[in-house]
Amino acid sequence: MSSIGDIVLSTSFIESVKNKFPNSQIDFLIKEEFSDIVHHHPLIDNIITYNKQSGINGLISVGKALKHKNYDAVYDIHNVFRTKLLSFFFKVSSFKQIRKPRLKRWLLFYTYQNFFKKDFSHIKMYHSLLDMTENLPKTKLSVSNSEIEETKQYLSSNGVNEKFITIVPGAAWKQKQWSVENYNNLIDRILNTFSFKIIILGSKKDIICDQLSTHDRIINLKGETTLRMAMSILKLSNHTIGSDTGLLHISEALDTPVTMILGPTSKETGANVVLNNSRIVENDSLWCKPCSQNGSRKCYRREQYCLSTIDSNIVFNSLNQVVKS
Repeated sequence: MSSIGDIVLSTSFIESVKNKFPNSQIDFLIKEEFSDIVHHHPLIDNIITYNKQSGINGLISVGKALKHKNYDAVYDIHNVFRTKLLSFFFKVSSFKQIRKPRLKRWLLFYTYQNFFKKDFSHIKMYHSLLDMTENLPKTKLSVSNSEIEETKQYLSSNGVNEKFITIVPGAAWKQKQWSVENYNNLIDRILNTFSFKIIILGSKKDIICDQLSTHDRIINLKGETTLRMAMSILKLSNHTIGSDTGLLHISEALDTPVTMILGPTSKETGANVVLNNSRIVENDSLWCKPCSQNGSRKCYRREQYCLSTIDSNIVFNSLNQVVKS
């Protein structure tokens, strides 16, 4: 797996595999840069990493090593060039690969014709390899007790000893990112309505984190945490707010509900929530949405209506309903 969101969504499939084959050993192949995400996962016996920088030769080395393990079943829920290459190292009878709806997505993005079923989701797509369509497990990740205690101490040293909400304003693609003005308006409403403190999470590249309001109840941890500590913060958080990004999916997999602000992506591209008290905020009446798989395509309209039409009041009202419930 090679994106945070896909990795998180795959944990639902892992649980189903374990339920179907309770005595099985499960190995999980993942890009090295993302391997921390699945550490301490109770159902994964071995984490096998692939360094993207090693190129084709490195991938072939991984394939040769895996060939000698004689797996009873190999599930490819990614279906990209790298996994197609790896398929040559396994028995044809043991290798099972999902069929991605590439044509449907192309038609959706470029002709605006939606041929997806109403109940389509990435999790259901993965489970097609097990012929399962109902009662699918939620996503699940784990952090250890020691990680939680270390994070509590870290937060305490930053003045956080009570309930807090986490905001993840950044995104891999700018087109998925809600505006600074809207985030600041939302933050003001949260501070004036609730007693929560607010933690800002993001990488060093997320410039938007530096553009948000400052306040003695706002703790900006942009670039200050490891991925594992960020996961522990999300586990301890009362709620998480942000775009369709990996950390929002991680939050849900750690049982922390989210308010997900959807711009150019949709459930057909993998943007969805799994917890009952999570919420999606989007303008789903636009003919041009979704426009790409991951939000990378630049908007060709006069303005990016999928985000500009979502103001802070809409998001706050959604958040308020969840907090009150």
